[in-house]
Amino acid sequence: MAKAAARGAERACEIPSGQTELPWMVCGGYPAYINEYNLLVPFVIKHFGEEAERLFQPIDIGKAINPADAVGAMWRTYLELASARLNALTAYIQTKVGRTDFQIQSIIDLINTNLRPTIFEDPEKERDVQNALETLFRVRGIDYRREKITIPYSSKTFVPDFTFESLDLALEVKLCKSAENEKTIIDDINADIPAFQTKYKNVVFVVYDIGHIRDVSLFKSGIESNPDIYVQVIKR
Repeated sequence: MAKAAARGAERACEIPSGQTELPWMVCGGYPAYINEYNLLVPFVIKHFGEEAERLFQPIDIGKAINPADAVGAMWRTYLELASARLNALTAYIQTKVGRTDFQIQSIIDLINTNLRPTIFEDPEKERDVQNALETLFRVRGIDYRREKITIPYSSKTFVPDFTFESLDLALEVKLCKSAENEKTIIDDINADIPAFQTKYKNVVFVVYDIGHIRDVSLFKSGIESNPDIYVQVIKR
């Protein structure tokens, strides 16, 4: 969230000033970015404690948080302030959580935000969901392999749908088409986890649900109690 807000503020700052006779007017959206920063700071302080509290204080510009109460020429200054603070916050979080964790979370965010809009009709099989994911990864320039890695485990061989070698990550797609299918998926995931983690530290399961998983939190909770396992349920 911090990264997305920082990127948005940067783009707003880059709007050519020649678009209007009063160039500061294109910066009137600065309150949204200040508010986003102020919302994120308490979460960062909660997770990282006293150090974060010293480094990051809420932005307080008084009544100027309303553009109608601010001198127009200051709008760009406020926007640049929000951009700088959001970028600093992003860099701090990235340092704390580690580059790999940050990139994995970016992939998860990409899936949560964009997978559903890329699927126009209910998928008939898991391969339809895999194809949509592959399109997302290609567009974003993410380095991946699809169904290229085999993992022998006990008397079976497992082939993750996607692997990301630089992130030590395997990603597996599941399609939930019925209430009975939900139970099968849980069994399949529990079988995949120990096999995948013989080769990859991190595993993401993307479950595309046609409308049969009633309690997503319950569905995810037991599975995500395993270290370095992530479950993303994408609802139709």
